[in-house]
Amino acid sequence: MRERPGGPVRNRGTTQTHVVQGQKVIVMSARLPAENSDTVSLVCALLVRYPEIASMRSTPGEGTVRFSFAVTQRLTVKSQRAIADEIESHVDGFLALTGEGGEVQVDCESDRAMSFVHVTRDLETFTKDELAMLTSLFAGRFGAALVRNAVPEEHPDEDPLLQEELVESAIEALRDPALSKSLVGFREEKRVLVYFLKSQKKAKASARR
Repeated sequence: MRERPGGPVRNRGTTQTHVVQGQKVIVMSARLPAENSDTVSLVCALLVRYPEIASMRSTPGEGTVRFSFAVTQRLTVKSQRAIADEIESHVDGFLALTGEGGEVQVDCESDRAMSFVHVTRDLETFTKDELAMLTSLFAGRFGAALVRNAVPEEHPDEDPLLQEELVESAIEALRDPALSKSLVGFREEKRVLVYFLKSQKKAKASARR
């Protein structure tokens, strides 16, 4: 057994089990190289740090990362446009403060009782501070309607500085050109599931610059 940044990893053939801040994480993948195991541990730590994130997906071939947020209410077309404009405005303002240019794309899907808001950013300019801003924006915008994962009772007071370092390391790991497969992380009840997808060449989606 080897210690990883997010906790111990136990190899199980086609799966790995991580323990991140007291939360069980299942990794579904065949024989991961050591560097990919490190990336998985860091991504798990990021998802535990921000319980507001329902899922995330990195796409190395496109140089993007997508964060999805779940809301327990139906968003009308008008509401979807409003939240998209609000997110784009906040991201544009944040990038202006840092002197960076970047791409942001917001997509929404909704049914009678649940909605999902997907925010896609280019990894080159995305930072942990922007992620903190986005989660705060969603928390303020939707309040109790925003689905949050419970913080493990065994670790209610994790070192915030260590958590921030892990999040920053996770974003840096996703930028690694050696990471060729798309990585998906999401929540299922009290677990975090992470798996890799084969990279596919796709036309880059149009996004606001």
